[in-house]
Amino acid sequence: MNGVIAALIIALSVILMFFWAPIVGLVFEGKLDFAQPIRMSDNSVNIAFVKGYAADLGTIGDTEISNPDSESQKMGSVSFRMSLNSYRAVYTRGLSIDLDQTTMTFTSQSGSETLLQQSGRPMKKPGWTIVKKTGILVFENNNQDNILEPYETFEILVLPSTPLPPKSRFLILIKLPDDNQIFISRSVPETITPVMNLD
Repeated sequence: MNGVIAALIIALSVILMFFWAPIVGLVFEGKLDFAQPIRMSDNSVNIAFVKGYAADLGTIGDTEISNPDSESQKMGSVSFRMSLNSYRAVYTRGLSIDLDQTTMTFTSQSGSETLLQQSGRPMKKPGWTIVKKTGILVFENNNQDNILEPYETFEILVLPSTPLPPKSRFLILIKLPDDNQIFISRSVPETITPVMNLD
């Protein structure tokens, strides 16, 4: 009987570790804010926490923007958090995405443009950059390279050439190295504030 109970405890621990990593992260003082709920999906990547920023901001978080627009009533940039789908990581060995091999295209009423990745600061438009890298679990820290691995979260900042007016729509197409594609489609809020939730 004791062996059955021990086996059940081990099985539940494994399930908890792989399928409910956010809870484990919280118990071990990880950051639940950066955790993504597990999703059964064909897509290998989760996108969440999409935000927009007014075009006149010279600094977004810790990232300085070169030559911000003076138009405070337009949206000038977008950020989002990207993490791997932890459900797929369970049965896909070596699941990781090299963001240096990723292409981003921004489409709005002003047209479509392919954005170049930038690592230098201040950031210049048009372009995109990784502004923050976080490990979801305190005992599985990210290793500061640009390869997104299970239980890491990268925050991406996107700067198109032209600011977007209120109520306009935009699309960010992320083409991954394995030729899979992710679409982020949102609308600019009617009222522009320095920081806007676009979820």
